[in-house]
Amino acid sequence: MTKHCLIWLLVLLFTPLIVPELVSPKTLSTIVSADYSAGVRLFGDKALIDKPLLSLYKNRFAPANAWVDEFLERHDDSDRFRHSGDHIGEAIADIPGDWAAAVKLQIYSLALRSVLLVTLCKWLWLPCAMALIAGIVERRLKYETFTPPSPPIYNTSLHCLLAMSGALLLWLLCPIPVPVKVLPGFCMSFGFLLSLAFANYP
Repeated sequence: MTKHCLIWLLVLLFTPLIVPELVSPKTLSTIVSADYSAGVRLFGDKALIDKPLLSLYKNRFAPANAWVDEFLERHDDSDRFRHSGDHIGEAIADIPGDWAAAVKLQIYSLALRSVLLVTLCKWLWLPCAMALIAGIVERRLKYETFTPPSPPIYNTSLHCLLAMSGALLLWLLCPIPVPVKVLPGFCMSFGFLLSLAFANYP
């Protein structure tokens, strides 16, 4: 389990750093636009997204945007390369600007997906809580009827919960093209696995 936690920690640490260098701003913009449109269709009201998104973006992520602008202003020498007459220099001249645009889109994606997830959790926390209670009740029934728990089921559930938690954090931190509409099913599966883990705790 410790090894798996370390692997997920490395994935969550390095993937957000690599994405702005590998994915173009145009592709990121398409993913962010798709997330926003899916959120509006899911909730049926733009105000449920726009107001908390604007507040979160201004209050929490404005310093990150300011840092990107400052970094680009201090270290951007693209104009010198763009007009140098060197074909290689002209080819790489847009890299700093593309990187800055990609980082800003990644920050915006984090804010948007956080708002979508929190808004969904207002409806999905109850089924997850009921699944947790069901797992606790089932464990008590096993204890009173002398039915042993199943360590393999517990171990499998625990590993699946770890993988799903890591995947959810990765989805938040990186604008990977996973549609928003899978979140309700994802949360229900998480609750089911949580119930199994509690019911079969050795």
